[in-house]
Amino acid sequence: MNKKFNENILKAMEGAQDAVKVCKQAMIDANDESCRAMYSAILKDCEKHIQMLKGEIELHKVQKKWED
Repeated sequence: MNKKFNENILKAMEGAQDAVKVCKQAMIDANDESCRAMYSAILKDCEKHIQMLKGEIELHKVQKKWED
């Protein structure tokens, strides 16, 4: 079975996790509240995406489409 879709989930997870790290640091480095607000919103979106991806991984495991 082609597991490319699982690889894509993992790539998306890695990208979202990297974005979380960048946004957390950017909020520290930001020089005004509008920047902090923007990074905070992006951070919340990325955290939501991570949860969605985790849910998809769990679904794939139930469907026997995932190999650990």
